[in-house]
Amino acid sequence: MEQQATNLNRRLKIISTFAVGIIGIVLAVVLAKSTKKPESKTPELKLPSVEVQIVETTRHSYRIQSQGTALPRTSIRLVSEVSGRVVSVAESFDVGQIFAKDDVLLKIDSRDYELALAQARSQVAQAELRLQMEVKEADVVRREWQLLNQDEPTGLQAREPQLASARAALEAALAAEEAAKRNLDRCEIRAPFDGMVARANVRPSQFAALATPLGELFATDVSEVRLPLSSNDLSFIDLPKPGAKVALGQAPKVTLSARAGERRTEWPGHILRSEETVDPMNRMVYVVAQVIDPYGLAKRDGAPLRSGMFVRASIEGRTQENVIVLPRHALRGRNQVWIVSENKLTFRTVKVAFADAKQVIVTGGIQPGEQVVVSLLAAVVDGMGVKVREADSTDE
Repeated sequence: MEQQATNLNRRLKIISTFAVGIIGIVLAVVLAKSTKKPESKTPELKLPSVEVQIVETTRHSYRIQSQGTALPRTSIRLVSEVSGRVVSVAESFDVGQIFAKDDVLLKIDSRDYELALAQARSQVAQAELRLQMEVKEADVVRREWQLLNQDEPTGLQAREPQLASARAALEAALAAEEAAKRNLDRCEIRAPFDGMVARANVRPSQFAALATPLGELFATDVSEVRLPLSSNDLSFIDLPKPGAKVALGQAPKVTLSARAGERRTEWPGHILRSEETVDPMNRMVYVVAQVIDPYGLAKRDGAPLRSGMFVRASIEGRTQENVIVLPRHALRGRNQVWIVSENKLTFRTVKVAFADAKQVIVTGGIQPGEQVVVSLLAAVVDGMGVKVREADSTDE
């Protein structure tokens, strides 16, 4: 009985295995017949899209960019012209303080120089007395000579050498008096111009010897900036001729600017002269820009253009008609652009008059109405097909 049950189980397993296989084959055949074959399609050629600018001629005023350091036009080192102890120092004689012309900045002990002046005046009085006595004596001698000889005396007879010596002694005494006056005046050190103190080296009770550096001053009326330009840049600026006097309103305008964080400050100025020599180190020519009242002392407003401040300069150049202005990234290499015509991209060599970091000025090689590519592309081939994309109106 057990043997028969075992045989029956084996037969059932074999039958179930064949049944599952047959069912799987039937399902596979049904699925294969019901599945649709994919349709074959020709792949579409996807053209790269480019952004273009329509060429137009316009009137363009050149702006030449440069940079430099602002420095005062007038700067001097203050030295002592006499020796003595410093008895007083003005409050304005300190770094950053402003002073006016003829303000007394320092005073040096003047007592010795007052005595020297008194002695010089005494010498003058003695020399004047001696000259008067010699003149009187010469008059007496002349009258006596005329009574005895009936003619005019000359030389020693007229006491001419004595008169010349007395006059020379008086002149020497007057010169000594003038020198004593000047030394006394030099005990008060006055400001030679309106300006600001850059350095102060002395304080009260300090002894100042002759030619001792007392400090440094600079004028606040005009600030100057030396701006390097290339020979090509100079051709776009109408610079004043060497030695010519140009009115401030006729000189090329320049805008100086400096940035501190998010704040940008500007100062208007003018290009008044060129140094007319080529720097052997960088092969540049330097022009000099002037800014009137750089510290805003006259108007009492605006940010100061401080001495030593680094500034960028934008110089107003000449104006040219019928030129084409393109963004700088539209220029490929030195003198090539990409033109789109009938959805084909072609290389075009153009005549570049001027180029800076933002724009390029073209004067030949393309015509108004043509489409210039202003977007970037990789693996560009002359004559390749492209798709023109409309420029975003919000783009510069």
